[in-house]
Amino acid sequence: MTVMGVDLSASEKRFSGVCILKGLTAQTFLLKTDDEIVELARGFRPELIAIDAPLSLPVSGGFRPCDKELLKRGIKVFPVNFGAMRQLTERGIRLKTQFEAEGFSVVEVFPGGAQDLLGLPRKHRNLTELKEGLSQLGLQGLKGAATHDEIDAATAALVGWMWLKGFAELLSDGQGGGIVMPLPYPLKFMEGVRLYQSGFYWHAHEAWEEVWRTANEPYRSLLKGLIQIAATLIQAERGKWKGVLSLLSRVQRYLQICPGKIWGLDLTELKAQVDAFKNEAAKLSTGQKSKFNWKLKPKLLPEGMSPLKRERLKRSKKDLPVRMR
Repeated sequence: MTVMGVDLSASEKRFSGVCILKGLTAQTFLLKTDDEIVELARGFRPELIAIDAPLSLPVSGGFRPCDKELLKRGIKVFPVNFGAMRQLTERGIRLKTQFEAEGFSVVEVFPGGAQDLLGLPRKHRNLTELKEGLSQLGLQGLKGAATHDEIDAATAALVGWMWLKGFAELLSDGQGGGIVMPLPYPLKFMEGVRLYQSGFYWHAHEAWEEVWRTANEPYRSLLKGLIQIAATLIQAERGKWKGVLSLLSRVQRYLQICPGKIWGLDLTELKAQVDAFKNEAAKLSTGQKSKFNWKLKPKLLPEGMSPLKRERLKRSKKDLPVRMR
C-alpha cells in the first residue's frame, strides 16, 4: 500500500514537504511547483494522496463544519477564508483537481491536529521528539536531517494510511468532503483489533501486549482481557476446551473491572458475548456438543472503526510466531 502525503505551502515559490509512504517506510522530498508534485505522484502511483491544506471553502464565514468540530475538540485551527489560509486553500483545491483528473484519490488531512490525537508534540514544540514519536508508531526511513515540512508530510501520509486501514474518521465539511482525522485510540490497539478480525490471534496478542506494557487501569485490564480472548481462540482451534474455560474465567475477571465503554468498545456487549462463548465451551468440555460454533467468536469493533468486508472466524494458518514461520 502506497500513500502520498503533502504538506502544502501557500505559494509555489516556497518548498512543500512531500512523503511517499510504502507500507510504513517513508521517503521524503522538498518540491516547489504543482507540476513537480503531480509528476512525483505519476511516478509512484499512490493509492491515496493526503494533502495538508483545506480542500474546500466555507459556505459562509471563516469556518466549515469540520473546522468547528475540531475547535469543539480543543484542536486549534485558523479561519479558512482569509489571508494566507485563503491562498493555501485555493492552491489545495487546484492541486486536488489536477490529481483527480489523473485518477488519484485525494483526502484532506491536518497533521498538527493528528499529532495532538496521537500524543505527539507538534513540530514547533519539539521536532526531534516528533520524529521519535513517529518512529515509535512504526514509521521507518525518516532522515535525521528531515525538515519540519517533510515531517508534517510524513504525518499526513500516516493519516492517509490509517484512513485506508479503517483507523481514521472523516469530519464533514458539509459539501461532500472534509478532514480525515485519526480515531482517538492507540494505533497498536487498532492494529490488534484488525489482526483479530482477520483471524491472526497470535499477532493480535503481540500488538496488544505492546500497548499493555505502558497502560494504566482500566486500559490495562481491558488489554489483558483481549489478550486472553485471543489466546482462548487459539485453544478453541486446538479443541482444548478445559483450557478455554480457564482462560475465559480470567477474561470475565478482567472485564468486570472495566467500565461500560473503553476505546470505543461496548464492554457490556462484549461481556455478554464472552458469557455465551463460555457456555458453549462448557458443553463441548462435557461432551454435550461435538463441534464449536465459530459464530460465537466475540466481536471487536471500536466506535468509528470501519468493519472488514468479511471477518475471519477461524484462525488463519499463517498466524504463527516469528520463530515458527
